[in-house]
Amino acid sequence: MRDEDILSFVKNRSDKVDKATGKLADETEKGALASQGNENTFEDFEPGSSILQNERPAPGSSKGNGPNGVSDEAFGIITTGMDPLEITESGARITGYITTSHRQKVRLGTYAIVPYGDEDLFTRIWKLQYLQEFAVDDATEIHSRRMLQSNTTDEVDYKFLAYLDPICILYEAKDKGGSLARRMSDRIPRPNTPIMPVTDKKKIQAGLNIPEEGIFMGHLSVGGELVRTHAVPPTVPYYLRNDYSMGDPLIFRHMLVCGSTGTGKTFLTKNILRQFMSEDNRYHLRGSEERKNPCLVIMDPQDEYSQLFEDNPQITDNDDFKFQAEKINFGACKNTRTFVGKVDGQGYTGRSRAEQIEFTIPFEMVRNNSWLIAPVGMTELQYVGVDLLLDDYFKKGGQHTYSGFMDFIDNDVTRDMYVESGKIHESSYDGIVRRVKNRSLARVFDQPARPINEILGQIFKPGQVSVFPTEYITNSRIRDIITLTLMSLIVDNKLNTSGEAAVKETPIILGLDEAHRYLAKAGGEHSRRLISKFADAARQGRKEGLGLFLITQDPQDIDETIFKQINTRIILNLSNDAAINSMKVKKEFEKRIPYLKKGQMIIQSPDNSDMVEIMGLSKCVVRHV
Repeated sequence: MRDEDILSFVKNRSDKVDKATGKLADETEKGALASQGNENTFEDFEPGSSILQNERPAPGSSKGNGPNGVSDEAFGIITTGMDPLEITESGARITGYITTSHRQKVRLGTYAIVPYGDEDLFTRIWKLQYLQEFAVDDATEIHSRRMLQSNTTDEVDYKFLAYLDPICILYEAKDKGGSLARRMSDRIPRPNTPIMPVTDKKKIQAGLNIPEEGIFMGHLSVGGELVRTHAVPPTVPYYLRNDYSMGDPLIFRHMLVCGSTGTGKTFLTKNILRQFMSEDNRYHLRGSEERKNPCLVIMDPQDEYSQLFEDNPQITDNDDFKFQAEKINFGACKNTRTFVGKVDGQGYTGRSRAEQIEFTIPFEMVRNNSWLIAPVGMTELQYVGVDLLLDDYFKKGGQHTYSGFMDFIDNDVTRDMYVESGKIHESSYDGIVRRVKNRSLARVFDQPARPINEILGQIFKPGQVSVFPTEYITNSRIRDIITLTLMSLIVDNKLNTSGEAAVKETPIILGLDEAHRYLAKAGGEHSRRLISKFADAARQGRKEGLGLFLITQDPQDIDETIFKQINTRIILNLSNDAAINSMKVKKEFEKRIPYLKKGQMIIQSPDNSDMVEIMGLSKCVVRHV
């Protein structure tokens, strides 16, 4: 080094002499740092700690909040380290880093909030990912043997990332008195913004568009675990809209409960149907401002729904408090009646303790419903022949009975008249006689009891539960005739302008178990007529006050014209691929269906809320054995 360079260097250093100490400025600074000890040094970082956490809350902040007012409950932060942060009209890429202390709490489907300050981004975790923190090849024999012998993996050695699906933005609507409202996600969160669990019940309900009151269905859950908040009780109830604020109550847009055998369909159905039978629940029909309680009519193939008449002795005071806090109706429906179809040679000896009323089906009803005696399997020519024979028989005077009709068609003179005139081919005529002349039909028509069409006023009463058990009937065809007769009575009188007042002027919820047996895809003229009739009822049910509540384990078999009219679908565990595919739910929910536990379900009701998972009650609100 040249001499002039050394002199120049010393001169520059001398310019920085501290006048108070006579030392160079650099030496003064070093002494100051040494005298401060550890005050300005970095804090030691401990695994599991988080920059979002602080054991010493700042003055004025709530307990457990960091110096920036961020709660210790934060899952982590929004990051741009792995992927760009973006939001578009067709989707979004929002990635969050989850701290080590919260990784066990995060699941696929977990709901979270990203605050903007004045608004909140309501999100759902749709993807979880681990990435290596350091460049290490762990796919080696040596590493795998070491880990198998002594797994010393540390969470801090990995990045745990959560990918967020923005559902909506929550904000306070000034035109609604400051209540929470939601809109589509149109803002991007800032990097390093905390990702918070949703602990406010109203924010969850607003974020998922769940009504704050209505018909209780269950509690919101994720992966079979209940979503909990800071409210009392901490669970989030899921309600079905049951008022006229946005049109007619959704029960009149029809409901479906589907699930494999043993998944709790009946248990769940009892809990839901009981909610409709409160004294305060009233509906009005079109053209009338008078509001009436609904009449619940249930076809009961397993003799289980008559237990709506009884309390559940297992309900405790604690259950009572929870039910009342969440507006859950429970307890016996004392206004329950059991209507028993009279069948020759068989009597009802079931478990119903409610008042029992016997009835019979008069053959007169077949006049306008020929399919009641026309079994599946007839050719179209045979169906035409049955209609022709019935028309001619009912034109005759006197009393019309099944035995009288058999005498009419099982007569050589009658046969020759129809065959020789060419009205009915002889093979078709003989086929009709063989199929219609059936011992089971003789056992159900015109029995010694009151005709069902004469007791409509007793069946269809506002606020009444009318149960029709069929388990005691061993013959499946007789069971079907009784069920189809009742269905026909309801539909015909609801759709007919001059229908019976008891049916026409009463809101009716028809609970139909094993719905696939009666509303299956058309397999003949008999099925097509019934399907066509119920399709019309499903379309007009909203204005006529008729709600269908279908229960089935084979939803894929229900006719598509009726299936399309069902707005609310409750999906329990299904293992049949055809059944799962028929529900047409989102892929992320479709994959969960075969793994749903008992009581766990997916709700698909686009006019009520986003698609969500819920858990039903662990106890039945009425007796269930």
